[in-house]
Amino acid sequence: MKSKNKIMDSFEEFIALPLSILKNRIIQITGFKSDFVSSKSINVELTDDTVHINVVNSEGAYNLLSSVIYKKQMLKKQHQKEKKEQTKTAV
Repeated sequence: MKSKNKIMDSFEEFIALPLSILKNRIIQITGFKSDFVSSKSINVELTDDTVHINVVNSEGAYNLLSSVIYKKQMLKKQHQKEKKEQTKTAV
């Protein structure tokens, strides 16, 4: 059942995708602010190696998605750093 709120429909569609489809892909988030379009929307486009998320007229949604991606990148870097330190101490 489609809701009246297109943003929620987009989130439901995005969340419904298996995580394996999104894993190991480059995720790009773009925020647009437009005076010509009054509605808010989030569009997700999948290509072979990237996920493009376009957020229109919703700064809050853009900030939320961007912070999630940033935190994920920081955790990945921290994990890689810990892994390097473990291999140095093992040698």
